[in-house]
Amino acid sequence: MYSKVADDTSRKDIRILVVEDVDFNQKILADILAERGWKSAIAGSGEEALALLAQDTDFQVILMDIGLPGIDGMETTRKIKENQATLAIPVIALTAETAAEQERLLAAGLDGYAEKNFDPEQLFAAIEKHLFPSGANRQEAVDALANPAEHLDLDFAALLATYADEAILCRIALAFFADADKELHLLGEAMNACDRTAILACCHSLKGSSTIFTAKKLAMATKELEDCIRQGKKIDAESAWNKVSAAHESLRKAVKSRLGLSI
Repeated sequence: MYSKVADDTSRKDIRILVVEDVDFNQKILADILAERGWKSAIAGSGEEALALLAQDTDFQVILMDIGLPGIDGMETTRKIKENQATLAIPVIALTAETAAEQERLLAAGLDGYAEKNFDPEQLFAAIEKHLFPSGANRQEAVDALANPAEHLDLDFAALLATYADEAILCRIALAFFADADKELHLLGEAMNACDRTAILACCHSLKGSSTIFTAKKLAMATKELEDCIRQGKKIDAESAWNKVSAAHESLRKAVKSRLGLSI
């Protein structure tokens, strides 16, 4: 399935709906799409996306986070495909899942997927596959970086390979910490209040943005906390929370040292 747009990669009136609940990820995606001259609209939840589409269906592609709070990405997509006014809009899943899970997404009705490392060329290729079905002007996806991250705090080499120069990387780092600091504060309050729902929501946001930012240590610590909360391991959860705080501080020092930022 594809949008009825001209088979012309220079076209500038392409509009893309981004359905993503993490502020940092929203900023990254909007910046990447703007590089191509494409316009984006942001919906922070499945409910918000459906409400927006009820008023405006002039989108050539929808980028859909699967792990949304409330109505998740799968259910949101199902509702989009049930609506005659929106069923022809390609929905591309944003996922960090395995190949088997990606195939499950396609079987469930999504039109494609893009890996959640937000490599611009990979994302452009996933989108253009639906914008330009003839393939004549389609840009091929580049290979994912073959080497694993050498540093657990942050994979600077991978970020520079993706975002081209340190000036861009500095802006991304500042955006990340603005979002992460907010989530850490909320997470601390939720831990003190033993608010399971709020803890899991914060973990979802922090884990997602950390993964995109290649902050592997912070992402792993956050997942450990999330697993402890889901399994009801209160004592282990306290230890995991301390690991999250330590990983965040270690990441801050690494970024300040490498990029010379005042964070």
